[in-house]
Order: sequence, then structure tokens, then C-alpha cells
Amino acid sequence: MGLPARLLLSLLIAACALLGLYMSAYAFSVPRPTLLAAQVGGLTGAAALIAAVWRRPGRWLWLALPAVAGLATLLLWQGGGL
Repeated sequence: MGLPARLLLSLLIAACALLGLYMSAYAFSVPRPTLLAAQVGGLTGAAALIAAVWRRPGRWLWLALPAVAGLATLLLWQGGGL
């Protein structure tokens, strides 16, 4: 997997994390400390996934690309962006 595909996958993971962060702002029934812990955990997980993108071999990443693209599409659809 070349540089453009790794960048695309990294950007999709970052977009999913930011969309999740945006959508979690509307979780009114969740206690604030729990919500903040979930937000920090989500952003930390996204950073770990982006780091893994740059360490893993290309064959594994080609399987992850459609999964992350599907997740980004689902989050956009749920957030009203599509």
C-alpha cells in the first residue's frame, strides 16, 4: 500500500473520530464524566489506529480501507451529512 492509500486511510480514521466526537455532543442522557472519558478513549483509539496504519504491511490495510470507509459513510449518514 502506497503513501496515498495510507494517507486516505488515516484521514478516514480521523474523520470517523471527529464525527463520533461531534455526535457524542448530543448524548444528553449520559453523565458528563462518562461522556468525557468516552471521548478521550475514542480519540486515543483513533490515534492508535492511525499509528498502526503506518506500521502494518499493505495487504492488511487493503482490507481495512473498505471497512473504515463504510464506517465513515454510516457516521455521515447518521449525523445528517448525507
